[in-house]
Amino acid sequence: MMNEKIVFVFPGQGSQYIGMGHDLFQEYPVVRYTFEQVSDISHKDIAKVCFNGPADVLNRPEWTSLGTFAHSVSIARIIEEHFSSPLYNIGYAIVGHSMGQYSALHCAGSLTLGDAARLLSARSTYMSMTDKMGGGMACIIGLSQEDVETCLFSATGHGYAAISNHNARDQFIISGQNAALDAVIARAQEKGARLAKRLNVAVPAHCALMENAEILLRRRLESIDVLPPKTNWFSNQTANVMTNPQDVKDSLADQMTHGVRWLDIMEKFPQYNISTAYELGPGKTLTGLIRRANVGVDSRHTDTLKNVRVMIDNLEKNFSR
Repeated sequence: MMNEKIVFVFPGQGSQYIGMGHDLFQEYPVVRYTFEQVSDISHKDIAKVCFNGPADVLNRPEWTSLGTFAHSVSIARIIEEHFSSPLYNIGYAIVGHSMGQYSALHCAGSLTLGDAARLLSARSTYMSMTDKMGGGMACIIGLSQEDVETCLFSATGHGYAAISNHNARDQFIISGQNAALDAVIARAQEKGARLAKRLNVAVPAHCALMENAEILLRRRLESIDVLPPKTNWFSNQTANVMTNPQDVKDSLADQMTHGVRWLDIMEKFPQYNISTAYELGPGKTLTGLIRRANVGVDSRHTDTLKNVRVMIDNLEKNFSR
């Protein structure tokens, strides 16, 4: 067990990049094994696309989800192998952002690797099937929620757009149809947003456009065995810790049409006396958000071999055997 309370956070779509996980794959047999498992389950060469692209393939929802999942779980397994202990015994809390919820639930002992990978594959398929009119996501930074909601009126006549994630006090993700997103981005730039741009996400996740995908995923979840998470697991939709398996299933289905309350989750960390967050997976998006939230939590990303080694050294200093 850790002498300090640690949260492991798992990124979602938009964090992927060509080459992610390659140095870890070369160094650790457990990483190679994990990528092979996910590839065998999905019948896709996940490592090849993660390491070599092309970008237009890696950025497709199914490849993004499975690649990010494989990368995240690989890092978790490095930790577990080093300490001869499951991640849920090391982390006081585990949480994922969007599709990162599946990585988190697997590492919390709630979903098997096979079920998590198959659910992610199905989820991506349902989302792509549902997106009939063409859509995606955009990020707006530097405006208040009131200003962003005002910007949404610019979508009128262009299609649907809505706030889908509240990631920081002044950072919002918008989901919607392409023309509507372009109109909202233009208005946000006029209002002085520090950043307003499209994300490399190919579907409008977490909004009403995904209603049919939610129905399909909810049906799929009925046949999946979900165990109670073995450590604190935060729901994206309620920002609360969930323990009941049916509540977990409902949360995963609700996630299709409801936004991610990431700011609310981060602001819960002090209530649980969490002192350190490690982001397991590609990029450092969540690390930056936790730092900007200023909730008294030291956050670090671990997507490269160098950073993973630093994390292991830091964890070693706080591990009680």
